[in-house]
Amino acid sequence: MKKSIITTHLFFLIFSCQYFFQLENDKNLAEKFKKEIYKENNNVYFSSLTNFDWDSLIILGPYSSIEDVEKEFKLDLTNIKQNGITYSDYYNLIVFLKNNKSIKIVEINKEFDQQRVLISKENSYFKLGLGGIIVLEE
Repeated sequence: MKKSIITTHLFFLIFSCQYFFQLENDKNLAEKFKKEIYKENNNVYFSSLTNFDWDSLIILGPYSSIEDVEKEFKLDLTNIKQNGITYSDYYNLIVFLKNNKSIKIVEINKEFDQQRVLISKENSYFKLGLGGIIVLEE
C-alpha cells in the first residue's frame, strides 16, 4: 500500500513538472518593442532590444498549434506548450530560440503579419506597415 501511494505521488510530481517549467511572457521586452515600433522611424531590430543569447525567433499567430510548429520546424517548444496561444486570438507569440529550443517568449497584440517562418537573429528587422501591421523588413 505504501509503495502504491509513493508511486502515485511520484507520478503526479513528474506530470506536474511540465507546468512548473513553462516560460512566461517577458512584459518588459514587449513594452520595449511597442515603444520602439511606434516611434517616428517605425523600425525595430530585435537584437538591439535583447540582452540574452538567442539565434532565431518565430512568431506564432492566434490559434497556433505548438505541436504542429514543433514538427514543421523541428523545434523543442516543450516549455511553452501551456502558454495558451492555441486557444487565444488576443495576441501573437514571439518565441526566441537558441539551438532550436525556446528560451524566451513575448506576447504582442495581434499586430503582426500572419506569416509563420523561422527568422534568424541577423534578419530580425521589423517595420510598421500599412494599417498598423508589423511586417518583417526584407
